[in-house]
Amino acid sequence: MSFRINKSEQHAKKDPPAYLIGLIGMLLSVVIAIGILSLTDFELYSYSILFVLPLGAIALGMISTSVYTWRIVSRGYKPSRQHYAVSLLMAFITFFLIQYGEYQTTYVTEDHTINHQFKGEPIRNYTDAQENVLTFPNYLAFKLKTGETSFIHRGGEVIEMNSSSGSNWFSWSLSLVGFLLGSTFPGWFSQQGTLHCTACKRAYVTEHKLGELTFERVTELHDVLVQEIQSDNFNAFIDIVNRYDIFKNNEAHDLQETYVINIGVCPNCNHGYVIMRHYSRIDAEGGSFSEDNKKIVLPTTGSFAAQGFRYVKAV
Repeated sequence: MSFRINKSEQHAKKDPPAYLIGLIGMLLSVVIAIGILSLTDFELYSYSILFVLPLGAIALGMISTSVYTWRIVSRGYKPSRQHYAVSLLMAFITFFLIQYGEYQTTYVTEDHTINHQFKGEPIRNYTDAQENVLTFPNYLAFKLKTGETSFIHRGGEVIEMNSSSGSNWFSWSLSLVGFLLGSTFPGWFSQQGTLHCTACKRAYVTEHKLGELTFERVTELHDVLVQEIQSDNFNAFIDIVNRYDIFKNNEAHDLQETYVINIGVCPNCNHGYVIMRHYSRIDAEGGSFSEDNKKIVLPTTGSFAAQGFRYVKAV
């Protein structure tokens, strides 16, 4: 008796876990934050707009989990609650790695000026008022109790303002929240404008446009279109789409809402879909945006989808 090893499965087993690949994003976030700090003495992670929107922390949080999320999506998976939990943990660790990097690059010159260009003595050689050596935990506690807050003036000037312990804790906590919030954005963005296969849950559906109908026409013909799909009658379906296509009937101008009719197929299991994506006009030049919550997804047979793809290639 002989056995044959599936090469694709064998290769998949050798692929490193997504969280290991995700370490690249974490490292990139740390390098950017510490690099900017070393070059300009500016704490990007603590930069906020109007003291309530932690823009710098959100950006670094997004970077820290972007590679991890890319790895999940590139393998055909949809980010799950477990993946989001891992993203939060990775962002939490990255946040403190940046704090530790700041500690290691904080130096004091002879005139007691703090810098991050390795000039003078490292901060770890100093003690606080209670003569506690400024280890990393002590440095962090000391920084939160006393210090200055930096913010950027509208003209681009960095302004230093004396801050209290309460405001320091608020700013630090806000940065941490911004970091965690930003870590979830790559997963959310990856789902916009895409359809994950509900049959195998292992791939994203490949879509091709068949036509575009008015909102009112789709509402009117919805049941008929569904009937043709359930009957596995692609020819009758595409005849309806072509008959009422806004471009073939010169109806594209002055329309506020339309549905783009796409044919889709899962590259992993060949499950078919008809996807009707809703678009709303936003300007007079024809610009529009898709409202993902208004899309209509109708499952089809594989043969229906195959006919649809052959039709797209033929026209």
